[in-house]
Amino acid sequence: MRLTVLVLAALLAGCAPDSPAPTVSAPAAAPPAAVPAASGPVISGAWVRQVPPAARMTAGYLRLHNPGPAPLVIVGAESPLFANIEMHGTVMSDGVARMRHQESVAVAPGETVAFEPGGLHLMLMQPRNGIPGSGAIDLSLVLEDGRRLEFTAPVGQPEG
Repeated sequence: MRLTVLVLAALLAGCAPDSPAPTVSAPAAAPPAAVPAASGPVISGAWVRQVPPAARMTAGYLRLHNPGPAPLVIVGAESPLFANIEMHGTVMSDGVARMRHQESVAVAPGETVAFEPGGLHLMLMQPRNGIPGSGAIDLSLVLEDGRRLEFTAPVGQPEG
């Protein structure tokens, strides 16, 4: 029972909006965590929620901009530190926030999709050796065409 309560608390904390939610602005130059490519997809504002040492999951956030002429379709995410990562969206149902697994997320040409607290996010589950309390986590978004967009997300909410 105690383990169930801890898992539920970690799950809810990973999806709950922060107060205030981080604001991500698009700088003129690519930020350090951006995917380097002149005309390719750009990841910015990435971060992973800091959780207590006993937590078994956490959430990841980022913005993905598609400057190209064709849609991008994200079909998954990976990290060497986690056995499972899923894309989730938070929806309100009867006044209760509920997570819904997302099989894919499309980013139209010229558009930006935000993975943010209280909305679309990555659920990083089944850590291989515990969830780091600081530092950064290497991640990849997996696209429908087989490409992987690699980036690094610092642990802890960014200043903003």
